[in-house]
Amino acid sequence: MPEPVRGNLQLTDIVAGDKLRTGDIISARIQTVLPDGRFRLLWNGRTLTARSHLNFRPGQIIRARVERNSGGFFLLLRDSRSKIPHTASPQASTRTLLSAALLRAGLSLPDGSEAARRAALLKHTKGHRVRMARLYAELLSKGTDPTADFLESVDTALSGDGRDHRSGNWTRPPDSDELKDEMNEEGDDPDSLINLLNNVSGHRDHWMFRRLVRHLGEGEIRMVWKIRRGMDPALALTIYDGSRTFEFLMEGLDNTQLSVFTDDDTEIDTKKWKSFRESLALMNVEVDDTILSIAESDGFTPGTGKAVRDLEERE
Repeated sequence: MPEPVRGNLQLTDIVAGDKLRTGDIISARIQTVLPDGRFRLLWNGRTLTARSHLNFRPGQIIRARVERNSGGFFLLLRDSRSKIPHTASPQASTRTLLSAALLRAGLSLPDGSEAARRAALLKHTKGHRVRMARLYAELLSKGTDPTADFLESVDTALSGDGRDHRSGNWTRPPDSDELKDEMNEEGDDPDSLINLLNNVSGHRDHWMFRRLVRHLGEGEIRMVWKIRRGMDPALALTIYDGSRTFEFLMEGLDNTQLSVFTDDDTEIDTKKWKSFRESLALMNVEVDDTILSIAESDGFTPGTGKAVRDLEERE
């Protein structure tokens, strides 16, 4: 067993809904370092505030045992190494992000001049760096050499905000069979750009893109699927529910892995999250125990942070 750390964190904003119990072993991510020894932690989709004399940095994963006494709730750290999550570091260069994306898309790395040209294009493209790097790599894998404007246009279309999307109404959330039927009925995507990308031929294990927009009650739900066919299938589902975003990245046939991402300020019901993981475990799908920040997703497959960090260590 790992040796315990000499120190702890005192939680300062626990409410009944957090349902932490003495003896629970939890994993949480350091979200923000605040003044006066305070930290914001992300745990099961909830943001907690803690105080400690220990030093942490954003993105650090801690594993701790919950204890409660007359002074309140405390997290007793169990691992002095405090695992660092496989996320792309904020300092990662554009070239490193693109190299990682190319490798994950199954492409070889270009030579010096071509690598510099692609990195310069990506650097001047608007959008989240990790996601744009992977989208750029996937477009290259389809045989295209996009400009910055074209790359931004595809990103806009895949965000669910593209033109000419079909919409409909739900009186209630559909079950899996109903949703499958709706997807099959949709046919080709009405957005000519998405339809063009879906009909690129001659490339094995390529990604197909689908979108669905539905009104539910007074709100609108936009769903975007990225489906990779072939020997190593993968599925990326992004759901835009009002101001909230949820993303589910699944990969693998025999050992299927699923990572879940959402906005940092989105609260997730603990019971529903536990039930979700347990139900997928029965289908032999391993779900990460921590809900990650949407900013850490590349929008296609889990594990981008590890690829970036591996490249950084070689440099």
